[in-house]
Amino acid sequence: MDWNYIKSFLAIAETGSLELAAQKIRVSTTTIFRHVHALENQTGARLFDRIRGQYSLTDAGTEMLAPARQIMNNFEIISTNLSGADALPAGLVRITAPTSFSYFFLPDHLARFQERWPDIQIELLASNHEFNMTQRYADIAVRVAASPPEHLVGKEVRTLQWSIYGAADKYAPADLDDLLNAPFVGASGTLASYAPYKWLDAKRRHPYRQQTDDLIAMAQLACAGCGLACLPSDLALPGLRLLAPMPEVAANKLWVLTHPDLRNISRIRETMRWISKSLKEDPRLL
Repeated sequence: MDWNYIKSFLAIAETGSLELAAQKIRVSTTTIFRHVHALENQTGARLFDRIRGQYSLTDAGTEMLAPARQIMNNFEIISTNLSGADALPAGLVRITAPTSFSYFFLPDHLARFQERWPDIQIELLASNHEFNMTQRYADIAVRVAASPPEHLVGKEVRTLQWSIYGAADKYAPADLDDLLNAPFVGASGTLASYAPYKWLDAKRRHPYRQQTDDLIAMAQLACAGCGLACLPSDLALPGLRLLAPMPEVAANKLWVLTHPDLRNISRIRETMRWISKSLKEDPRLL
């Protein structure tokens, strides 16, 4: 299978059009169309649906996407090893991150990153579920975990402390024991198994009137004045006030991780450096 076929396939998958794909990899639209047509003939499957000039992946194309990206990364690794240095950072970087970081922190940092590295494209995958990084669905993972998976490399960026928060216009800082007399927003579902909420279940003095299985929803309920909430520092939304720390609850650890064989590719390396430094220094996470 010709590597150029894979390159053209990825360009169309990432841009959704022949014209933009051709511009991306600097070939003619005729060439890129011929490459994809040849690839479909070789695989025996239609890889794209073509509707009004737009290209979207079929099920077969979606199945091919992850291995195609892995092939592309492997070619770049070979090129880097042979040359001893990587080219100017460019290309697509896929980042998976929890929803709190995807909504409230990464957009600001990625906007500045784009000014510094305009040839790097970012795809942000916002999810609280761990993507299977071994299948290359993402290049970089921002993760909250006690320790990183053994198959990934990176660094611990900072800790995220748990504290009790309440609506800034309704509650004032107080001793932890006094705050336990106030109503709390409770956790349900999987969230109820987290250590801070087990602690709260044992300490609270009033039944829950509101519960949720989502941390962002819990923070919003607390903002609305529905009760106090036990939250990590990444959920300290505007409108919330930190009322008391929770010293009995271990802090979360924030990691920025990648695959061992991707860390020396320039676009991955520079993106990891930027995200790690930005999150480490972000005053909103103190």
